[in-house]
Amino acid sequence: MAIPTDYVFKTGTCLKSELYGKMIDALKAAGWEDISSNPATDFVVLHSKGNTGDKNLILNLRPGNTANANPVDTTDYCQMSYRLQNSYTPGASGAAGTFGRPSLTWTALYIVPVSAATTVLGASTTLNYYVYADASKVILMVQYPSATGYLPMLIYLGEPDTLYTPESDGRGLLAAMSANNPTGNATVQICDNPDQMASAAAPYVLTVYALLAPGDPNADSKSFLSSVYYGSTAEGYRGKLDGVKLVYFSGSNFVTGDTITVGREVYTVFIVGSVSNSSFSSRGIAIRTA
Repeated sequence: MAIPTDYVFKTGTCLKSELYGKMIDALKAAGWEDISSNPATDFVVLHSKGNTGDKNLILNLRPGNTANANPVDTTDYCQMSYRLQNSYTPGASGAAGTFGRPSLTWTALYIVPVSAATTVLGASTTLNYYVYADASKVILMVQYPSATGYLPMLIYLGEPDTLYTPESDGRGLLAAMSANNPTGNATVQICDNPDQMASAAAPYVLTVYALLAPGDPNADSKSFLSSVYYGSTAEGYRGKLDGVKLVYFSGSNFVTGDTITVGREVYTVFIVGSVSNSSFSSRGIAIRTA
């Protein structure tokens, strides 16, 4: 399977209650398969061999913030959850499967940048979204009606293509989000250690890095896009969040909908909401739309 070189987002409109399903549908259309043998206990277990065809990516999703409470697809609540599992063996039909990390806790993932798990947004609210999905990842930028007061939000789930260390199976699977990030500011949650190290007992936190000038545009009225990298002092650079760019945002130099053209590529800028922590070091996020 070819490694992508273009990360062009498609746009669509859906109800807030449909967004969870849209995310899963995008992954399935890109080649991921739901292998859950018992959705009542294991929920959605998406598996893919990745863009390189030799991975074992396991993305465990459920629509609520607890097992059966407040699902985002049937209620007004806004908090789903995920687990970055390292393996899964389905059971017999209707029987629970076996996870590599059976006791791994679920991590909250907001689909709306609300201030608390108890804050709601009507299930029938119409949302605009931009989505990119392939056999390794899904990236979702969501816009909410201006009357809600919510600014856009970006969600990134899966394994990037640009890796600087060997990442077999699902070790490189990660999660990043522009609001309500549970791991802190300028961080991502990653599934496992790189291949040179023994497997970790649970996902852990890496730092996000970007190259952002202290002013934009520059003296010649040019704007600049920064790639987004992640790693740590122990591991160094581990990878790059392909499909996402950052721009320096000072509060007035960009507005959502601005475009930046780089050769034949057109990027649309979104000024995302500032709610709790973000995986990104700037509120200006650009994605390729043409």
